[in-house]
Amino acid sequence: MKKSNLFKSAALPVVAILALSACKQADAPAGEGNRVSAESEAAPEKAAWGYGEADGPAKWGDLSADYATCKTGKEQSPIDLPAATAAKTIDVATNYAPTEAEVLNNGHAIEAKFGEGFTLTSGDKTYKLLQFHFHTPSENTIQGKASPADVHFVHADDAGNLAVLGIMINEGAANPQFQAVLDSVGKKTPLDIKAMLPASMTAYNFKGSLTTPPCSEGVNWHVLTTPITASKEQIAALNKLTGSNARPVQPMNDRAI
Repeated sequence: MKKSNLFKSAALPVVAILALSACKQADAPAGEGNRVSAESEAAPEKAAWGYGEADGPAKWGDLSADYATCKTGKEQSPIDLPAATAAKTIDVATNYAPTEAEVLNNGHAIEAKFGEGFTLTSGDKTYKLLQFHFHTPSENTIQGKASPADVHFVHADDAGNLAVLGIMINEGAANPQFQAVLDSVGKKTPLDIKAMLPASMTAYNFKGSLTTPPCSEGVNWHVLTTPITASKEQIAALNKLTGSNARPVQPMNDRAI
């Protein structure tokens, strides 16, 4: 799950981002928080969270004062999106290319982490790719309907502002890059991340948050209007690894798409 050219809010430190995930471990989006350092080892233990009845999304805001925004925030993600024809969309660009990725199960999601060099451009803002991770089913919905899965590419600019590029994954033709991720959990693997993108880079753009604790706001969200596909078997294999890990949609409040 930065800030966008559409809004202003306090920048999130990249360090905090790399600590998050279904986006990170106990304080970030899936997969951003498995980095261990002397500093992180000395940091206080974060409250455990998950997707069960006792520690799931409905309880996140009560598990820790650090997660209060999950309950009190006014620009939370995910959201239910309108039909693309009823929204003001924008075109975004990436320079993704074949590379090597480290794939892991961070306890909340399957995540792939990258070295530097890949970017997302949205308007006049450029963000560096940190990682991508998966949710089953999709977190954002379109006209009330979720896809069987989605993938979130998490980026940050030099100031620590976050941008997410979300892509719906529908059931259909098998996806070779999706399979490479499934086959490589716990190790490094070559991935053609550009091949994971649809032909159209038109996106919904809205103000949002991390979709996992601490649910920090100020994230510049982009959800492509064109989905990609994965086979029924691939989606089932992903869900078997992590279980259902989607936060329910949140109120729109005063936001516009």
